[in-house]
Amino acid sequence: MVQKGALVYLARRFTIAITISTLVFDALEVTILNLRPELVKNRAKDLTSLGRSIRPHYDFIVVGAGSAGSVIARRLSEVKAWNILLVEAGGEEPPASDVPTAFRSLQDAPVSWVRYAEPNPHYCQAFKGGKCRVATGRVLGGTSTTNGMSYSRGNRRDYDSWAELGNTGWEYHKVLKYFKKSEDMRIKDLQDDELFHATGGCLTIEDMRSRTPLADVLLHAGKELGYDIIDHNGHTQHGFSKMYSTLRDGLRCSAAKAFLEPVKDHKNLDISLNSEVERIIIDPHTKHAKGVIFTKNGHKYTVYADKEVIVSAGAINSPKLLMLSGIGPREHLEDIGISPIISDLKVGYNLQDHIAIGGIVYTVKGGTGTVLHREMTMDTFLRFATNIEGPMLKTGYEETIACVNSKYSDDEEWPDIGLYFSSIPENTEAINALELSNDVYNAVYEPILYRDAYESLGVLLRPRSCGVVKLKGKDPHLPPAIYPNYMSDVHDIKILIEAAKYGLIISQTHTMQEVGATLNPNPFPACADLPMLSDEYLHCAAKQQTHSLCHYVGTCKMGPHSDQDAVVDPRLRVYGVKRLRVADASIIPQIPSGDINAVAIMIGEKVSDMIKEDWVLVKKKKNKCHRCKACQHMLRMMRTLNETIAAE
Repeated sequence: MVQKGALVYLARRFTIAITISTLVFDALEVTILNLRPELVKNRAKDLTSLGRSIRPHYDFIVVGAGSAGSVIARRLSEVKAWNILLVEAGGEEPPASDVPTAFRSLQDAPVSWVRYAEPNPHYCQAFKGGKCRVATGRVLGGTSTTNGMSYSRGNRRDYDSWAELGNTGWEYHKVLKYFKKSEDMRIKDLQDDELFHATGGCLTIEDMRSRTPLADVLLHAGKELGYDIIDHNGHTQHGFSKMYSTLRDGLRCSAAKAFLEPVKDHKNLDISLNSEVERIIIDPHTKHAKGVIFTKNGHKYTVYADKEVIVSAGAINSPKLLMLSGIGPREHLEDIGISPIISDLKVGYNLQDHIAIGGIVYTVKGGTGTVLHREMTMDTFLRFATNIEGPMLKTGYEETIACVNSKYSDDEEWPDIGLYFSSIPENTEAINALELSNDVYNAVYEPILYRDAYESLGVLLRPRSCGVVKLKGKDPHLPPAIYPNYMSDVHDIKILIEAAKYGLIISQTHTMQEVGATLNPNPFPACADLPMLSDEYLHCAAKQQTHSLCHYVGTCKMGPHSDQDAVVDPRLRVYGVKRLRVADASIIPQIPSGDINAVAIMIGEKVSDMIKEDWVLVKKKKNKCHRCKACQHMLRMMRTLNETIAAE
């Protein structure tokens, strides 16, 4: 016989799952399609929806319609003489993807690639099977369609350090103009800051229309501790801030909405959805990239690029595709049976990610945080359907952030800890959203189920540990083997421990005590014998609930020719292969101190200008223009002038 307590437990768990996934997501889909169809009518479509067929040849083929790929396709299509094919493995954006509160439901198939890292006893032990979940967008717009919509560029020192590694042209003052190029800042307090912000770009940046009361309380706690309230994308990153978001009129502004919707009817841009690229066609003798082979609706297509192939499939899929095409570590590719080997490069290495010790939850007074079943009412849906307002327009995730320095930091202006506060912690979420083991969930979160609470995520902003992505076989439909190697450098563990302690310090401020901030007393079972929040306990907790922010970068590293680990040069051209570039988060040599979406969009903007520059000069040379040298000299002068203006 099932005991009463077990029935209550199952009923609660079922209610949570229904609240977050089935009820909310499905109801939103129905609401939008029937009551607010104008929200989705202008979305970019597959070329077949426009009555087009895939051509045998294009000037450029862009693989991946994510944060970078959407930008590149848009910018290249601005040259009317060029024809562009944008190939995306996923489908159209689901209607509910625009609604901020539904973002947790987008972390699963079919709109996300859901993979699992190879198990390791040093991390992710609290998750089912001891495996880290690796989710990235598989949909038009990529992860910009499935993420929490945070807009954070990182620190100026991040980009200056890229340049110091030999990546000329990637200094902060040179990439800032590309952040600004895409930006349409709609937050009034920031619109006048022309040094760091711009209006009129494709990507709209707003405040969340709805915020948890706790979000502002945490800002006051930061002030109590002596921190300034700042614009974290402005002159300093050190302090507390509201998180700005990629939103338009309160709803998600994905890269697809920002960059592709306005050009969806351009005749020189074709978008092929549900099209998984299996291999890049490369001439083994000339080492020229000639096109791609992809499957779509059960059919295989071979399409040629007369100018370039640009791979923008993300830090997991871009290295996979390069290796399947014969570009990668020779020994690994030979073991897999890949032939011929086109270029022996360190593809797949240098994998980096932002992580935190997850699950450190503080309960607060009722009404302060977010309890989903309390907010997801009929009135909530009516407010959304009639006026696009109310709790549907918040995520509860990363509403308030802070960047601070650990005791190991030697540069106050380059913080090494990020504090991300979420008012929808594990005791509110669906168990399947996190895939925690039942034993851990029952012991740690079941006792505080449905309580108002927040989670303090102390994020390691600049990890030293690096992982690797490898192939499991020659079959392009096999998932890659992912080895994050989290915390393999002991320095990372020290920073994570300090970051978690900051959360406790904040909870003990007078401001937070007024709302009843209290540490969840239920320890992780594997750490129960250790004093709560001691260094030993936090080290143990880091191995248990290793929380990834899914900020995967670095696997097709950018670097000068002298860097033996580099895969692409500073113009993002693949070493040893002509007419092939990689342009997405995988080229990042060192992870920036912020979220990755804004950085990937910047990369897309910058490489688009590089491609235009390269091919304009090539065209002039082919035409034997007698003013070629003069034109090139003028172009160099213009670049110098622009750089001088940007520096000032």
